[in-house]
Amino acid sequence: MIKLLLFVFSICLAIILGPLLADSQGFVHIATNSTIIELSLTTAIVLYVCSVIVITLICSVSKKIIAMPKGTINAFKIRAKKKKLTLEDQAIINFEQGEYEVALGLLKHTSNLKNMSERSLLIAAQSAFNIGLYDYTRQALDEAQSRSKQAKLAADVIRAKLNYNIGNSKVALEYLDGTNGSIKNKSVYKLYLDCYLMNHDYEKVVSISKELLKFGVVTPEQNQKYFLSYVESKLREAKSVDDVELVFKKLSKADRKQTKILGAFIFEFLKFGNVNRARELSLDLLKDNLDPVFLNSIANWEIAIPDVLVALKKYANKNIITTQVNLPLLKAMANLEYKSGLLQDALADYKQALSIEIDPQVCLRIGVILTTLQQYAEATEYYSKANALYNDIKALSLKN
Repeated sequence: MIKLLLFVFSICLAIILGPLLADSQGFVHIATNSTIIELSLTTAIVLYVCSVIVITLICSVSKKIIAMPKGTINAFKIRAKKKKLTLEDQAIINFEQGEYEVALGLLKHTSNLKNMSERSLLIAAQSAFNIGLYDYTRQALDEAQSRSKQAKLAADVIRAKLNYNIGNSKVALEYLDGTNGSIKNKSVYKLYLDCYLMNHDYEKVVSISKELLKFGVVTPEQNQKYFLSYVESKLREAKSVDDVELVFKKLSKADRKQTKILGAFIFEFLKFGNVNRARELSLDLLKDNLDPVFLNSIANWEIAIPDVLVALKKYANKNIITTQVNLPLLKAMANLEYKSGLLQDALADYKQALSIEIDPQVCLRIGVILTTLQQYAEATEYYSKANALYNDIKALSLKN
């Protein structure tokens, strides 16, 4: 359009300046077989310009008339596309609300599998799975996988999720591992966690603990709980002191200050005969405080550690009054005294513990000590008490 205007402007300028510069305006003769048309140069140029403008307008209008059917078709296509997107959005809403049949029906109405978008294929697959159309599920996922790399990854994650839903966690993990870490988000790591927990594989849970915390899949408290489950399973599987040491090395500094955790490790070291390691850890714990949890653990030791008994007795001598009502401390000292052959001291501490709380295990231990001391009549009384208490506990458990 700008070129046309410049052209018209140039012609007009020539019409005005031409006659001014020339001596005469000049004429144009147009001859036909029988007619001669004579025009002035100015008139001829004006007619030429007008003809150019008219022809340009005619061409422009003709193009618009010719393009009208094509525009109408495009308008219908755009309208159909918008309608399709609206149905797809509605299907997604129905899927999120658990209305799987409605969602699948809407997606099928929009188009067949070949023409569905990648997103629609993934939604259709999940909807079909939830209503038992497994063949359609496979077809939709296969079609999605053929579209693009991202669609394949998404389909693998969905296959993993669907396998987990039917209890096939091993196959689910195979699909997840097949993504090679290409997808990292909360839902994927939540699925990893669920699969590992289904297999009771706490070692794997611990291996992704950083990601679980990063994406908010678990809280720090839950993460610690899973770590303790891992430690417990590893200690249960331990076959030697070396196995216990390997697990111990994985403890953080904070974990090594928790008496409940260290108590379990000390118990395992004693079980495998590493008394020196157990003594070292025990004395470190006793420096800070006498935690009741750790004292209860000492009360069940099968081996006595003299240094630990000395540390407990020092505390007891400094706190004579409180020791008389400290049940965990009394049981811990009594057990170590019994294992060390200090039967009279053990008997006194066990009887003091029994005065605080009636315990069939304490009664039984007193009976054993009295038998060793050849005080059979009194030993029989404590055996009877222990038997009666155990029967009461058994009866209560049956009622409950």
